[in-house]
Amino acid sequence: MARLKLLAAAALLLSASPADARLFPDSPFSDQAVGTTAAQFLKTPPSARADALGGAFVSAAEGAEALFWNPAGAASLETTLRSDLSAGYDALLETAYLGSVAYARPVPGVGVLSAGFLYSSQSGQQGYDGVGDPAEPFTPNDLAFAFGYAKQLDRIHLGAAAKLVRSQVAGASGMTFALDLGVQRLAAVNTTEGPIDLGLAIQNLGPAMSIGNGSDPLPLRFQLGARWHLSERIAGLLDGFLPVDDSPYVALGLEGRFPLGERLRASARGGYNISRSRGIDGLTGMAGGFGIEFLSYRLDYAWVPFGDLGSTNRVTFGIAF
Repeated sequence: MARLKLLAAAALLLSASPADARLFPDSPFSDQAVGTTAAQFLKTPPSARADALGGAFVSAAEGAEALFWNPAGAASLETTLRSDLSAGYDALLETAYLGSVAYARPVPGVGVLSAGFLYSSQSGQQGYDGVGDPAEPFTPNDLAFAFGYAKQLDRIHLGAAAKLVRSQVAGASGMTFALDLGVQRLAAVNTTEGPIDLGLAIQNLGPAMSIGNGSDPLPLRFQLGARWHLSERIAGLLDGFLPVDDSPYVALGLEGRFPLGERLRASARGGYNISRSRGIDGLTGMAGGFGIEFLSYRLDYAWVPFGDLGSTNRVTFGIAF
C-alpha cells in the first residue's frame, strides 16, 4: 500500500504544475489536439482480447496483460496464486507493427509484481532536409519498459505502473517516464441479471518527451468503464475515454465464454469504438475476435478494420503457471 501512495504522490506533483511538466498540448481534450502528443504507440498496447472488445477493457483487464491497460487488473492473480506470462503482436496498417511481453507474479503477503515491455516499429522512411531535398532514410521505433504493483483488498483491486519510454526518429531520440494508476471494484452494483464491475485507469501521466529541437506531451488518458455480467457466460462492457489529444469518446463490447469440454473453453467477442470511425470512410469502428483456452494456455485473436485504410490483425498468447 505504501508503494501505491508513493506513486500517487508523484502523480500529484506532476499534475500540480502542468506548464512545467508539459502534461497538456494546446486545446487539450478536443479534436484540435489530434496528433500533438509524442509516443503514440502507448495508446494501443497489444491485447487481442481488448481490441476485439473495441477497447472497452478497463474493468475486465486481468493477469499479466493488465499491466498496459489497467495495472489494477493484475491483482486477480492473488486469488489464483499463479504467475502469468503474456506476449502480443499487432500487425498494424502498412508495415507498422507493435509487440509486447508482460510477466506477473503474485507474492504472498505483498501483492502482485509485474514487468514488461512494448516495442513498435515500421519499415524505413525517406528523410528530407530543411529545404525538402531527400536525405538519409530512417526507421522510426519506440520502446517502453514497465514495472507494476497490484494489490487485492477484498473486492477492490488497486494498481500502479511506472514506465520508461524512448522514441527514435530520423536520427534523433528522446526519453521520458510515465505513471499509470488504476482501480477495479468487483460487483460494485448487483442487479437481478448479474453484478456490475467498475474500473478506472489514468494512463501515461508524465513529463513531455523532447526529440531534437521539439518537445511534445505524452498521450495522457483517463478511462472509466463497467462490465455487466448478463449471465454466467455473457458480459457487456461500456467504457468512456477522456484523452488529452482528442475529444471524448465511448467504446462498447460484448463477450461470451462457452465451455467446449472439461479443459477447453472458447470465447467470442465483438466491439465498437467511436474514435476509430472518425474521419475514415468504409467499415470502421467495429471489431471482432475470438479466444481459445486449453488447460493453462490461452490464445486470443482480433480483427480491427480501418475502412479504406485497410484492416489490422492482432494476436495474444498467454500461459498461467
